[in-house]
Amino acid sequence: MEAIRITLRAYTASFRVPGFVGHQLTLPVPPLCTVFGLLSAASGRWVLPQDVEWLAYRCDYESKGIDLEFIIQIARERPERVPQPRRPPEAYTVIRREFLTMPCLVLYLSPEWEPAFRRPRYSLLLGRSQDVASVESIVPVTLEPVSKGQVGGVLLPMKLVMRNSAPAWLQNLPVAFTDEPHRRPIGMRIFGVIDAHRVARLRDAPNWLVKDTESGLIIPLYRRDWLVHGDG
Repeated sequence: MEAIRITLRAYTASFRVPGFVGHQLTLPVPPLCTVFGLLSAASGRWVLPQDVEWLAYRCDYESKGIDLEFIIQIARERPERVPQPRRPPEAYTVIRREFLTMPCLVLYLSPEWEPAFRRPRYSLLLGRSQDVASVESIVPVTLEPVSKGQVGGVLLPMKLVMRNSAPAWLQNLPVAFTDEPHRRPIGMRIFGVIDAHRVARLRDAPNWLVKDTESGLIIPLYRRDWLVHGDG
């Protein structure tokens, strides 16, 4: 399979774990919806799962940090009124927020995506607006299918986690979001998060894994049919 390997780097990244409010944890691997956000930003149009034939990626980082974030809450009394800051003290909140330092996202796509990442239409973000990433390199590579191997810094579909008894952090994550003003999640799936610093060895994953013949990196490959319909 002919592909391009796009390497993105940033100083920080934050992929919020769902369900945490007072203390925001970060996932060590971006959810698929973040990747679709990158595709949308690079191409300048909203990209949904049915628009992509396949994709694969891996995320690594140097360390994790904790930040104290000051939040000013905004509210409006009625829909037609201009939003205003709420009155103190309820207007102000300080939370602990976890983030990744020096993240590196390696993204594999079909060659047709190269022009979009050569000249991205909008800023490429690894999470929040301050997590601005740059394209370090775009290299043509060949991916070959494999059925087993060591993986890290990836999201595994639930059935692969169960089949291989993989040590993973289970999370229910969206595949993508709609493009309407009040965005709705598309395709909620349970994934096993495999931290790049805690790899897992898969012994039975036919039709799921591919190997970068140049770097030797093994990653799961998400095809359009699974992105749209899941496991059926």
